[in-house]
Amino acid sequence: MENGIIMNASWTTEIRKAWINPNAGQSHDPHNEEFLDVIWEISQTAFDIPREVQVVIDSKDELYMDFGTPGFVDFDNVPVGMVLPIKCWIHTHPFGAAYFSGTDWRTIRTWQSLMTEAIVIGDNEHMVWQKDEQHTVFYRKELVEDFYQLNLNAFGLELKDSQTKLTGWEEE
Repeated sequence: MENGIIMNASWTTEIRKAWINPNAGQSHDPHNEEFLDVIWEISQTAFDIPREVQVVIDSKDELYMDFGTPGFVDFDNVPVGMVLPIKCWIHTHPFGAAYFSGTDWRTIRTWQSLMTEAIVIGDNEHMVWQKDEQHTVFYRKELVEDFYQLNLNAFGLELKDSQTKLTGWEEE
């Protein structure tokens, strides 16, 4: 663990609650948007400065967490009780861009025989590596309003304050 000032002493509890979430009514899913959003928010607000946070999910669905600097995170010690193989390694890039850095790829190559997948989280985006897949997948969240305006902009149009969006219609 990097020496840093912890502003939110319950940061690991908040991540565990998002993982367990009894209201979800589904099995544990490392791709759950709410779970990933909590990890992102923790990386931005739980410490003196935005820092990388990692969450490792072992084969028993137990979480092992740590935080680092704004640009690097690792475990100072081997996590006690972690059962291999690793189901998922999740970490944040607190500067906002979700991509696997050179260090991330070295970590993935080192652990790929004992790891099923890896997720890197950025600001409203994440990237996923899955074992035995040929490609990584990039996801970005866009607000519908922003997406609508982006499409208008692509055609050189803009929505005036006095105009409303067409949200549905019926054929006569």
